[in-house]
Amino acid sequence: MFVLTSVVGPLPISDRHRHWLEFLLAMTRKEVNVRYKHAAFGFAWIVINPLLQMVILGIVFRFFVPVQVDNYFLFLFTGLLPWMFFSLSVSKNTPAYVFERNLIQKAKFPREAIVLSIILANLFHLLIALGLLALALVADKVVFEQYSALRLLGYLARMLWLVPLVAWLSLLTSGLSLLTSTLNVRFRDVNFIVQAAMPLWFYATPIVYTLDLLPSLLHPLFYLNPMTAVIEGFHWTLLRIPPASPQLGVLSVAVSAVILWAGLTVFRRESPTFDDWI
Repeated sequence: MFVLTSVVGPLPISDRHRHWLEFLLAMTRKEVNVRYKHAAFGFAWIVINPLLQMVILGIVFRFFVPVQVDNYFLFLFTGLLPWMFFSLSVSKNTPAYVFERNLIQKAKFPREAIVLSIILANLFHLLIALGLLALALVADKVVFEQYSALRLLGYLARMLWLVPLVAWLSLLTSGLSLLTSTLNVRFRDVNFIVQAAMPLWFYATPIVYTLDLLPSLLHPLFYLNPMTAVIEGFHWTLLRIPPASPQLGVLSVAVSAVILWAGLTVFRRESPTFDDWI
């Protein structure tokens, strides 16, 4: 069992960081292994799940939403990958401290590791799915669109934007997960609110549609949703679909920063009292 402090006193800072990382990685491995235990298709669900959602949503919305994109199903799939990472992480993390009450009451360990391990496990899945999607897109450019070597190199360089986009998405998800999971320890209604809000949040994010379909006067309201700029960033990087209002992307970045700050602040203030409320 992991313990942050030894019987002889506080560990040196380097040892503390090392043990914190080891514990976080162990929790992440457990999260990944448990998710696919006894699953016949195993890790294939990383791609099967978003593919199934893409097909269902594509069939339903393709005939009702006049989105002017070359491949609507690919447009859907590209948006679903980051959204599923975000929604699954926040939804599972919100009740996490309540579900892990026995572990929290019996052991001393970095409590943020519970939240971060779930996010890292989902990030592992996201990176695999994005890697497979990127390979498919590159193969399409080579085989069907017959890109020249120079043009293909430019497209590969464009994909480097995935690094800051994934980092942004991860920080946003971490901040919101810390905020909702911490508040849920004291106010159990938070979990029900999150479960109810996620479907509404999905439709408030340009995943099944583009913001070009909406009046420009409404764009600032949609960019208050930080996932708007994130999803548009993935569409622009992988599919070369430009965002509706690039300047308003700064608004999404600012909201993301506020959420991250709020999550860290509330967690640091409330986590020492978890034992009293759990």
